[in-house]
Amino acid sequence: MSSPLPAPVLHTLANGVRLLAVPFPQGQSASVGVFLRAGSRDETAASNGIGHVLEHMAFKGTQTRSVQAINLDAERLGADVNAFTSKDSTGYFMTGLGRHAPQLLEMTADIVLNSTFPEQELTRELEVIRQEAIEYEEDPEDKSGELLDKAIWGGHPLGMPVIGTLENLDVFTRQHVVDHVQAHYLGGNAVVAAAGHFDVDAFFALGERLFTGMPDAASAARGPARYVGGALGQRFTGVSQVFLNMAWPVTPPAGQQAQDQRWRVAGSLAALLFGGGMSAPFTDTVRERLGLAYTAHSYVENGDGWFNFIVQAVTTPDKLDDLVDATGRLLREQAAQLDPVHVERARNQLAVSRVRAAERSYAAMERAVDDLFFLGEATALPQTLQLIEEITADEVRAVFERMLAHPVALAITGKAATAKRAKELAGRVAAR
Repeated sequence: MSSPLPAPVLHTLANGVRLLAVPFPQGQSASVGVFLRAGSRDETAASNGIGHVLEHMAFKGTQTRSVQAINLDAERLGADVNAFTSKDSTGYFMTGLGRHAPQLLEMTADIVLNSTFPEQELTRELEVIRQEAIEYEEDPEDKSGELLDKAIWGGHPLGMPVIGTLENLDVFTRQHVVDHVQAHYLGGNAVVAAAGHFDVDAFFALGERLFTGMPDAASAARGPARYVGGALGQRFTGVSQVFLNMAWPVTPPAGQQAQDQRWRVAGSLAALLFGGGMSAPFTDTVRERLGLAYTAHSYVENGDGWFNFIVQAVTTPDKLDDLVDATGRLLREQAAQLDPVHVERARNQLAVSRVRAAERSYAAMERAVDDLFFLGEATALPQTLQLIEEITADEVRAVFERMLAHPVALAITGKAATAKRAKELAGRVAAR
């Protein structure tokens, strides 16, 4: 496979800020963003959630614009404005017409570099975030995902919820927000990116002018997080189903480093092969053949130095044992031997998803930034597609073999979901 899309272009400023351009001239839109290597894993138990609060507060006013002006300036250009906080990073971004890329970059830079965090806005926004956190706490599906993080990472910051805790939201002040900015919004942590139809040279020149004054430092190096593999459960009354999440780490084989993309691509292929479509062995078996669940799929979650294989399903309590037994059996079957037809299916599914992402400005920008943060370089699409073709069936099979050498991390919520029941189910998955 080949692609006419140009390769990403990287330019690093003297203060460590990386300017990343992902041009594709055939479109008319462009996305621009500022991304920081700072997420919930860089917080403590006492500060958990402050990065998410900061993400909200960045839009509440700058030195020259009110919250209303921020919204209107972008919407006058027809631009979409958004932001996110994850375990590993924080991003602020806008998508609009390519000819407006300079204005979009200036507005995004203003939000990141010049926010004032007004006290009265903070008081209101903390209440909004508190309501958001309560929604997550009372939703069994969201809670199952949160418990899975704890089951995977235990007491490590990666096991903490990105949104934080209600207790912390009650005590955060403006100074907490300012302290987080000063500790993490640094040149060595920043990637300023653009993707789509825009003038690359003009983007680099403007990016340098706007970000050359950012402090030239980076946060402390992150240590590796140890996979725990626990089992947790929480009962929800008034719910008739059980929300099941299971995870295993996808670890590099001997001789490959954590930043080597090859084993990560093999892990993505393994997840697609197992439960990445209606014809996949997991989905086909538990839904079409056994009638154990309507929702049943697998996917990968990854970040800076970590990569996990996730199996997710929703069922009723009377079918839970059979579902878990079937999952364990099917995983062991993949570790023993793969069906070449499903290897081909997964390979093409992954290639198509990467091609489609590369043809959308925001998705292309986000993937390039993630590659830069987690792998150290932004990979061109042709290289990625070539690697997908090169991965052998045995490399994919070995992913199942290596991950099953670890205990499952398991979380259940809903009817009859308890910690004791979760531990029983984890034992069933491990049973041979």
